[in-house]
Amino acid sequence: MRAGRIIRGAVVALALLGLTACASLPVTGDVRPGLAAGQNDGGSDLAFVPQGPSDGMDPKEIVRGFIDAASSPKDSWGIARQFLTSDEAQKWKPDAGVTVDTGSAERHYEVPDVTKEATATTVRLGLQQNASVDETGAYTGYPVNRAAELPFALAKNKNGQWRISSAPDGIVLDADSFAAADVFAPYPLQYFDPTWTYLVPDVRWFPKRENTASRIVQSLVGGKPSPWLANGVRTAFTGDVALARSTVTPESQVAEVALNDAALSADPVTLARMRTQLERSLSGVGVLQVKITVAGRDTNAGSAAAAPTTVDSRPLVLTDKGFGFLSGGELAPVPGVSAQLEGFPHPITAISAASGAQRVAVQSGDGVVYAVTDGKTDQIDGRGGLIAPTLDPFGYIWTVPAQAPASIYAWSTSVAPRPIAGPQDAGQVTSFAVSRDGSRLAMAVVAGGQVRVEVFAVSRDDRGAPTALGAPNVIAWPGTAVDVAWLDDTTVGVLGADGTNLVLREQEVGGPAKTIDAPDAAQSLAPGSPVSNVRVLGEGVLYQRSGPNWQQESSGVKVLAVQLGG
Repeated sequence: MRAGRIIRGAVVALALLGLTACASLPVTGDVRPGLAAGQNDGGSDLAFVPQGPSDGMDPKEIVRGFIDAASSPKDSWGIARQFLTSDEAQKWKPDAGVTVDTGSAERHYEVPDVTKEATATTVRLGLQQNASVDETGAYTGYPVNRAAELPFALAKNKNGQWRISSAPDGIVLDADSFAAADVFAPYPLQYFDPTWTYLVPDVRWFPKRENTASRIVQSLVGGKPSPWLANGVRTAFTGDVALARSTVTPESQVAEVALNDAALSADPVTLARMRTQLERSLSGVGVLQVKITVAGRDTNAGSAAAAPTTVDSRPLVLTDKGFGFLSGGELAPVPGVSAQLEGFPHPITAISAASGAQRVAVQSGDGVVYAVTDGKTDQIDGRGGLIAPTLDPFGYIWTVPAQAPASIYAWSTSVAPRPIAGPQDAGQVTSFAVSRDGSRLAMAVVAGGQVRVEVFAVSRDDRGAPTALGAPNVIAWPGTAVDVAWLDDTTVGVLGADGTNLVLREQEVGGPAKTIDAPDAAQSLAPGSPVSNVRVLGEGVLYQRSGPNWQQESSGVKVLAVQLGG
């Protein structure tokens, strides 16, 4: 795979030179962000190129070769189809999903004895599965590896060579290859929150092919949000609106999306929301602009405003010198808040801050939670055993006792509680955090003696008031969880222990995790800057991650505040 990536990198570099010479950029429409660092553009055909079948391969070798070849989507999995009979090559659906396993070393093939005269046989592939991707592109991880078995039927062709006459739809990838995103890659479909203020990502995994843009558009326009997320988001693609043409071929970073006549009845606001959902969903394949057409005519759809969710690149901290944004060793105070915290009558243990830190949720050493804004401090919740509070973008402060995960309160700016039913099967919650768009709640809970991290959709009314949580989507089983925080719109950071070592698990919601060592004595984490996506605090020392390493950023820090963004 490494050689394949080097070749791909060289070809991409040459392609970029060609683009510099001949490609044109759109000169009309709104400015849209390009690909972020590390993001792919959907191209894939230059990746690993496996070998096709050779004469004399036995049934086991045919199945093994087919599994290996299915890791290349080149020419619609043309090489893998060579291992199939002509009929099965037409029926097999490789993009129906992925079985993610622990690797080829733990695969075993059950092959019955066959005579030279035999014309048909079977092979059973046994493996250890740790995740899967379904036909909609939704990823599901498993708490422990589980044994799985895939059956294959084989027959000899007219030339006496074994070929697969029946294969399970989808492909098999080992966990490392899947995480490298060389074959299937994550593409966040974009929906709106219930107030139409924020965009909310719903990560799907699709094959990296030339028609990936078509798959994204089909899933957004004709599909639905993931079931666990559905109650927390809205889409502009409702009613009878459908695609008039299923294929979308971007040209010069502009994609034309053809809708049916039902789109003619959509008002300008709805059309603008459609275009915005499409553009943001297609940004992962290099699309900067979308043109919505009906019967070949441009609808001249505008763009809908979507509030940002980025956080201030400066750490927001409480030190002996005061409270504010830290830059160059100096604190920039927050009007109406810093003075209140500096004169706080009790030690402060946790702070969650809204955009610009104009409103903060504070927990004191005795566990009581307060709201601080505009020079005013209000006691919010004095129940015993509260964990650190979390704040949402609509001004609600969320509180919950550690031993009562089902008893969540969301406190409005008027200091009125709204009871929200939390998980009923959990006996303890150690940390929780609302996402920056307000549509999801991540919770680290203990249930049946097992620690797990769950994400819930947050239902809200049109004004943003939370009303309920949806069904849990379990995204991780970390063993321990000291703290959780949203590092970006799709990633939850989980600080915990792996044996005697502290580790940070960067868990994608709808994807695999990356685990790295954390600094000794790390106690809390918060999102960082665009360059360093995470900061941690341990024994008064503030660290940020730069590449694979942690760098000390400051000392004498009492509390690292979690910024909400926006």
